[in-house]
Amino acid sequence: MLSLRILSSALLLAGSAFAGLDNETSPTHVFRSRPDLHAPMLEMTLLRPELVAPGYIMLAPYRNVDPGPYIYDNWGQLVWSGAGSSGPKTAHAPHTCDYKGEEHLCYFQGEQHQGFARGHGVIMDKHYRIVKTVESSGAGASSDMHEFRLTPYSNGTTALMTVYQPRQYDLTTNPKFQIQNGMGWIVEGVFQEIEIDTGRVVFEWRSTDHLDPSLTYTFPGRTDTSGNGLTEKTPWDYFHINSIDKNQDGDYLISARHMAAIYKLSGVDGSIMWEMGGANPTFHQTNFNFSSQHHARWVSENETHTILTFYDNASNGFNRTDKFSHGYVVSIDHIANTATMIKEYGAPESSGGMLSGSQGNMQILPNGNVHLGWGEHPYFSEHTADGSAVMYAKVAYRASNVMIYRSHKFPWVGQPLTKPALWTYSKTNDEKSGMVFYVSWNGATEIASWNFYASANRSGPFNLVGNTKKTGFETTMRYNNVTTWGFAEALDKDGNALERSVIQKTFVPSVTLRDFCDEWACGKAEPIRDEDAHYDPYSQVKAEYLSNNRGFNTSAYYAELPETAAEHEAAETEIKAQHQRAVKARMLVGVLGVTAGIGFAIFVLILARKQISGAMPISFVRRVSDVRDAISAKLLGKKYIQVDEEEKFSDRS
Repeated sequence: MLSLRILSSALLLAGSAFAGLDNETSPTHVFRSRPDLHAPMLEMTLLRPELVAPGYIMLAPYRNVDPGPYIYDNWGQLVWSGAGSSGPKTAHAPHTCDYKGEEHLCYFQGEQHQGFARGHGVIMDKHYRIVKTVESSGAGASSDMHEFRLTPYSNGTTALMTVYQPRQYDLTTNPKFQIQNGMGWIVEGVFQEIEIDTGRVVFEWRSTDHLDPSLTYTFPGRTDTSGNGLTEKTPWDYFHINSIDKNQDGDYLISARHMAAIYKLSGVDGSIMWEMGGANPTFHQTNFNFSSQHHARWVSENETHTILTFYDNASNGFNRTDKFSHGYVVSIDHIANTATMIKEYGAPESSGGMLSGSQGNMQILPNGNVHLGWGEHPYFSEHTADGSAVMYAKVAYRASNVMIYRSHKFPWVGQPLTKPALWTYSKTNDEKSGMVFYVSWNGATEIASWNFYASANRSGPFNLVGNTKKTGFETTMRYNNVTTWGFAEALDKDGNALERSVIQKTFVPSVTLRDFCDEWACGKAEPIRDEDAHYDPYSQVKAEYLSNNRGFNTSAYYAELPETAAEHEAAETEIKAQHQRAVKARMLVGVLGVTAGIGFAIFVLILARKQISGAMPISFVRRVSDVRDAISAKLLGKKYIQVDEEEKFSDRS
């Protein structure tokens, strides 16, 4: 079997060496035309291009990477980075969906929690515009990450969504639950079929209405996602629903990881029609076991047989039922009540396979190939129908903690409404150094080649200076001359113009920077050594130059705009007026202070005379005297302590 390591085409260019690994565990691209995009760099450890199915790989890595939906081609080259384009939250399971008669992208987006999420479904058109969001309905929690898909056979009018609903529950009924002294908490596995345009609930199913928690294989506190059942923040997830499918008869197929079971449910009343695996299996499994599974899907069904696929994790991270995880194709014989594994697909690792304790999926492609996402390990693979691996790619390495809930492969046509991005560079701005064009167009799938134009003036005229085939996400072209202005034009396979970039001014480094540049670009700045540092922003910037909100107070180093003569005269007049008002205010305060002092002295003399003559009650004199003493102490900065009234009066008399 041919094994081939595929490197990003950008790495083949000396000037794009900085697009290499920027860390050891989660390598990301650096594009000169789009430095804001930090897309994971795929490592293709195996590729047989003549055998892979056509289409684009769609995935949404999260944790220690820019989260969001991404699209890659069969060579592992980035096609579209959706990180941040529809919000800052985590995305899961991007895939194509037929909405109102046209192909769209569908995926979940929301807030990630331990083992579940809260959010909504997103429907995005081929221009990468969000045309609809879909929320769960009712009085319960918001929808969960494990399933958001447009319902099969609904013509894109309804969507299937999982909901993880915490609720109080009496767990004293079974000693295995280990909660015997009060009310416990569980997570109820819920799914809804929602009418997209109205939000109306077409169908709802709740696990506690049909399956008792005692049937679980995952008891409280046994895994990192099960919860201990003691509080509303740590409810026991006894069920863990993680996929929904619907057949043409209107019945449903769901997978429950913590029950180690796949169920067929009646679309009329939600009753269980059959159970594969689990505590009460309908079928005898002739040649396989499974546990902690994901992503159950119908392939075909008739009165006597059902064929389905699912991803068998065979592990929950703490216990396992097999050495490795697999994708399975299973045939159910409803006459003999048997279930037989007819195909299995494993990871093409040198050890013979790989065990993933969470997440993962299996997808049968139109040509019969099979796509597998390896869940907690951010890898994906493609296999021919007989099991031969023809593609194996790593989005990040194991130590990165990056995960991918599901990855898929679908045909896709992307027509972004944005313009291509261009960056141009010349080392010395003379003919000897020439110049380089770097161009990309995030999300465009129909580009075959690029035209490049240049001019000495921004207003033109522009001359065609080169054409080159599109290579990877960012295409590079050298021009053996130098011009100040340029733009790029995307062409389709027939040579038709798709869109032009904005006109870009060529970057030329300063004389100082030029020593760190080559013919392709300039190198990264290195951290300054302590002995070479001339400026320490933490010790040398004056405190008044710093702003709590924005860092530097820009008024400290940006000059104010010059004033006109009229503005200057008005400002001088206002300053003089303010000065005059301040002088008058100080004089008024002084006069009032002197007047108050004289008045108080006269009042004290009158009181003293009346006291001697007996005309004033002693208690009143005492109160006045206390006030006087307190004011004096305050003015002298001393603490006033009141003593016995009789002693104080007798001392004074």
